[in-house]
Amino acid sequence: LLKKRRRKAVRQKAAREQERIEAEEEARKLACPEYQLYLAEKEREDEIAANREELEHALQKAIWLEKERDAQLRFEEQRKSEEAKERQEHEKREKIRKEFEERETKAKQAKAERLKQQELVRRMLHERHVKLQEFAVTGADEYLNELQTTHNTRHEAEDCKFFLKTGACRHGYRCCGNHPTPGVSKVILIPSFFSHPALEQKVHAEYGQDVRLEFDEDDLTNCFNEFFRDIIVEFEMFGKIQHIFVCRNSGPHLRGSVYIEYELLRNAAAAYLRMNGRFYAKKQLHVEFRNPIVWPMAVCGLFELRRCHKGAGCNFLHILKNPDHRYVYNHFQESRLRRKEEVVQIATPLDLG
Repeated sequence: LLKKRRRKAVRQKAAREQERIEAEEEARKLACPEYQLYLAEKEREDEIAANREELEHALQKAIWLEKERDAQLRFEEQRKSEEAKERQEHEKREKIRKEFEERETKAKQAKAERLKQQELVRRMLHERHVKLQEFAVTGADEYLNELQTTHNTRHEAEDCKFFLKTGACRHGYRCCGNHPTPGVSKVILIPSFFSHPALEQKVHAEYGQDVRLEFDEDDLTNCFNEFFRDIIVEFEMFGKIQHIFVCRNSGPHLRGSVYIEYELLRNAAAAYLRMNGRFYAKKQLHVEFRNPIVWPMAVCGLFELRRCHKGAGCNFLHILKNPDHRYVYNHFQESRLRRKEEVVQIATPLDLG
């Protein structure tokens, strides 16, 4: 412990001696004019450095404030831009929502109107069906004028000449002319009733030849005779038939079509009610009424002479010969009768030149 105290005392004494020497050295320096000039210069340089540092700090602060202001401006512009964009998006979404709601409303209204119209049409068809049934059974003409109302496909257009002559048009609903269809008539038409490969306009997939070449006339005649004998019994149940024609044209609007003209209007109505919608040979029948047809104008006279240069694609009726001499049609005799009755419009042209 004594040694420790002695060492401490020695260190304290050495430190005091060192402080005295440094104080004397400092006093000697302060007494020197050159040292005083040095201190003054150093103080001035320190002051300049401090001022420079203060200016630098102020400059950096000004630059930072400028950058901060620019950043705030950019942030504000970006915020406004985003708000404007969000507002536009909101307006766009609102517009889309309103348009969608309007479309939904219109769709619902259209659907309701469509259902209303369908119900109205269904009711009208049902009433017409009931009246047609009553007329077919009793023959009472109480609703005859109403039943004979003509349906037009194009009210503003002229009547299609081919449709008036033959009751069929190759353009169908695309025709620019009007196709007037009566509500009830003595003439009924059953499109595509008779079918046979010889009437088809198809090319064999493997051999590239017309399918009709594979079937001869005898095969077509035999199939038609069987078809005719099968249906005539059914249609004669409704009343006396004046004419029955089956088309052998290859055009889709005439191919296999069956025309039946009854003597009485009520007989045709009964046939329509009984046969429309029925199935024959796996096909559903679609029976239509047609305005009275002048047969010499509808049947192709050149085909009757076996000279029709248009072939199976002719738009006039190429009719199959009914078997068993049933309802035989003599085109030229009918044409002469028409001329005797002083009909101005001539029959199907027979110009062979």
